Amino acid sequence: MHFPVMQIIIRKFIVNVLFALAMVMLFIQSGRAQDPGGVTIIDARHYSIVLGETRNYRIFLPPGYSDHLEKRYPVIYFFHGWSQRYFGASDPYSDYDKGDENGGDNIANFVSQHDVIIVKVDGYNRSPDEKYYVRPWNVTPVETYRQFPLYFPELVEHIDSHYRTIADREHRGISGLSMGGFMTFWIGGKYPHLLSAAGNFCGSPEFTVGPKDFPVEYRHLDMYNNYAGMNLRLNYGDKDFIRGYHEDMNRMWPQIIDNYEYKVYDAAHSTCGMGEMFTFILKTFENPAARPSPWDHIDVYPEFSLWNYRVMTDRAAPGFTILENVDARGFRCSVREFLPDGALLSFVKVSVRTPPIYEKNHLYTINDVDTRTSKAIQRTIRSDDQGRLMIDINGSTHEIGINKTGDKPNVSLVALDLQGARWATNGKEVMLTIKILNKGASVAKNIRATLTATRPGAQVIKGEVSFGDIAVNEMKTGNSATTFRVSADSIEIQKFKLTFRDDRKNQWVDYFEIPLKRDLPQINDFEIADGRIFTVAKAGIDTATIQLGKGNGDGVANPGESIVILVKDQNKLWRTDLSGSDPNINPF
Repeated sequence: MHFPVMQIIIRKFIVNVLFALAMVMLFIQSGRAQDPGGVTIIDARHYSIVLGETRNYRIFLPPGYSDHLEKRYPVIYFFHGWSQRYFGASDPYSDYDKGDENGGDNIANFVSQHDVIIVKVDGYNRSPDEKYYVRPWNVTPVETYRQFPLYFPELVEHIDSHYRTIADREHRGISGLSMGGFMTFWIGGKYPHLLSAAGNFCGSPEFTVGPKDFPVEYRHLDMYNNYAGMNLRLNYGDKDFIRGYHEDMNRMWPQIIDNYEYKVYDAAHSTCGMGEMFTFILKTFENPAARPSPWDHIDVYPEFSLWNYRVMTDRAAPGFTILENVDARGFRCSVREFLPDGALLSFVKVSVRTPPIYEKNHLYTINDVDTRTSKAIQRTIRSDDQGRLMIDINGSTHEIGINKTGDKPNVSLVALDLQGARWATNGKEVMLTIKILNKGASVAKNIRATLTATRPGAQVIKGEVSFGDIAVNEMKTGNSATTFRVSADSIEIQKFKLTFRDDRKNQWVDYFEIPLKRDLPQINDFEIADGRIFTVAKAGIDTATIQLGKGNGDGVANPGESIVILVKDQNKLWRTDLSGSDPNINPF
């Protein structure tokens, strides 16, 4: 009777012995140091199938790690900045590993006082036969086929299989400095199903990223919907040379992201507040956000996976695949050349494979409405023997409804139209008409919508609108416009909630964001750069003398020229972003 119990005990003893031997071998094969605080620092390596080469990392193991073989630990991954490596570098701004570095506010000192493993990733991006190069992570420019975001899940799997981690998203976070801070928010937004927290030190706001043959300009400001279910934090210094970009983000993200915070330190470009950042991540592990439902995602790669969905395209051109409002009843999908409103790449073929959440080998009716052309297609798909569906569409804007016989209506927002203005202006009443779609399996009866603001500062003046009955695959505009006003000039974007109801007590919720522009006088002090040389503001506080635009250089916008509008402010010329709808201007 007792033999099975003894067998289990012996088996567990053997496992522990083998694990201890594996750790000894790992220490022998890699660099190991013992920090005075009891932290074990190992410089280790593994072969990456994704990158096709041996990759290095430095791992910080807490005191007692080798003594308590049953104990498991949460993990924070750290991405270093420019000119740095996993082992540090000669630049003092990279000294934050151990001892007195960074005034004692460093990785080893934090690990010595907390039950956590920290993995410092190596961003080096050169083959052995290439010249040593200090720019990490293969961004701006994208020079090789090494895609570090694609490598990250492989590294996570390696760490989880070789160290005693708590191997779930609720106990896994990511952080990084400067270019590594950029990577932190990028990888965090790409893998919300792997991570629950992301902490950015002085991170760069945008870079050129993605496939080597067709990279794109990636801006964190555009990616706010990627972070549902994740806690975010930004630390930066009041003397940071790129603090202006952080201030731009902080005028936007707090208005539209519930789980974002930031702190400004008396510091330059550095890992300011490192201990506070890591504490923020550990507190997230204590109370992680739940998986979002529904969820949104934007990705720069032709193929990607998250939340057990797999998206495959044949895109071989720069672009972004956009998924919105994804749940078991359907989703919205499009492929755009750039964000937020670049040209739709309708020539791209898209396949979305769902998780196994449906009845096995069962017929489902797919309502597919191209909201750009108003064309609706209804087809039947059988789930596979695991309960997955494969849905094929193109890169236009598709609303997909997934239904069984007898399912309820499924109402979603498909379009917003500003009345009497090209954009919403602070302090003025904004009239907004709403178009919705029923992509469910039955008629939606007597639909009403209620508009509410999700943040202070917005006053909804008229928030009720009716749509009447909406047939299956029918799009319909409300019988009147909703009206709101955002008075504060400091608000640059406002998030709203739309709640739809029908006569059968069904309810649907959708969210949208409206950018706002301040009501300012016409700009008169400007220059048209059409192939001329100017000294312009650069990197927040610097200047650069460069040629801008393409043309004859006479300062007039002539047909066929590419121009940059420069505006004078604070005794500097600043390059501008332009918005407009003139059909005679090519936005590219």
